[in-house]
Amino acid sequence: MATLVLLSLLGFLVLFLGAFEQKRAILPVAVIGLIAAFVVNALDWDTNQLYYGMMRYDNYAVSFVGLMIFSLIMIMLMASYHFRNEDSHIADIYALMIFVLVGGLIMVSYSNLVMLFIGIEILSIALYILAGSRRMNLASNEASLKYFLMGSFASGFLLFGIALMYGITGSFDLLVISDYVNGNEELPVIFITGVLLILIGFTFKIGAVPFHFWTPDVYQGTPTLLTAFMATVVKTAGIAAFYHLFDTCFSSIDSDWFNILWAIAAATILLGNISAVMQNEAKRMLAWSSVAHAGYLLIPILALNEMSASAIFYYTAAYSVASITAFAVLLGISQFDNDMQIDQYKGLAKNNPIMTTALVISMFSLAGIPPLAGFFGKYFVFVNAMASNLNIAVIIAIIGSLIGVYYYFRPVIYAFNQEATPMEKIKGNTAYNFVLFTGIVITILLGIFPDVLANLP
Repeated sequence: MATLVLLSLLGFLVLFLGAFEQKRAILPVAVIGLIAAFVVNALDWDTNQLYYGMMRYDNYAVSFVGLMIFSLIMIMLMASYHFRNEDSHIADIYALMIFVLVGGLIMVSYSNLVMLFIGIEILSIALYILAGSRRMNLASNEASLKYFLMGSFASGFLLFGIALMYGITGSFDLLVISDYVNGNEELPVIFITGVLLILIGFTFKIGAVPFHFWTPDVYQGTPTLLTAFMATVVKTAGIAAFYHLFDTCFSSIDSDWFNILWAIAAATILLGNISAVMQNEAKRMLAWSSVAHAGYLLIPILALNEMSASAIFYYTAAYSVASITAFAVLLGISQFDNDMQIDQYKGLAKNNPIMTTALVISMFSLAGIPPLAGFFGKYFVFVNAMASNLNIAVIIAIIGSLIGVYYYFRPVIYAFNQEATPMEKIKGNTAYNFVLFTGIVITILLGIFPDVLANLP
């Protein structure tokens, strides 16, 4: 709870600094505040606190909140380079990102469906604004409108499902709902309908098929820095909340939703990877890649065994670090161009060794090449699935990974193209270079020492 209060106050403090035109202080205050929140969050390890039946702050919540805070710190440091020539509305953007994190914290620590919905709405409303933060850019306006319209429908499905749950059980409390499920051999059709409606809401939030159609357009139209934020922090919150609900309440009735989610996971993996192959724009390729990774993250939810939470956490950590690093390279090359072609990576290697190393490490990790973190992320997911006899799902995931190797290697091949005109040296500031270096080091170290995170939460 201390972390929630600290992040909320930090968001308001950043807004006040912007209102009083203390622009130089905004980013340092935001980063220092996030570091303080990370430390306070870590101190809650093994406390397992329940707050009036509404939120439970256990090791599961601490782990995912820590990952989201770390990801936002990395993105904030990237922001110092992204906004180096801008002064207007910077405080608003930083504050909204922090408020999204507040919503994400509630989403991973809720013990009551009312808190789940509040968390999703805090996160979503701030995201709708962030997607359209480049007000004079048509693509950004389009991204915001599409995300708002589709997100509103998804929230409606989720809320309707929650209402049906309450109508049957008479409670929003997860433990009461779980007791009701375990105490009844045959559940009413309305209850099962509520489960499926909630499933629809969650699959939209993480960008899974067939509710993925907003992802490529929104990711492309949104400023690159904020696309990285949506692809990591937001996806982490969505998948953590998804798993928490289904593991707590619906694990004993998986026959009612298992086949549907299995089909969604398989379609998401295959369609995401195949569509990414056909893209020529870098951000759309990474957007479809994000769809594919949502499919991999659904597999531990299908398994629902004692290893599932650890598999999801390690995978999201490896994916988040590699994605932030990949978007940092894209940001450095494209600047404010949301329509950068993949062939614009040509000649990168000649004069930009750090960016090239970051590109290679991030793309190889996302592709699952050993011994990087992404390889062990997929390994833990596959082992977790095979422990629950999901062998066909693993085969589909492996096929998807093999397809992914092709499009992840394309930027790398272009970067080392000897016939291309060498790209001029890109001068990033200290914070930007720190993000690249940190992404490289963490991706390698998590691959060499996977046990550091493998047993969390």
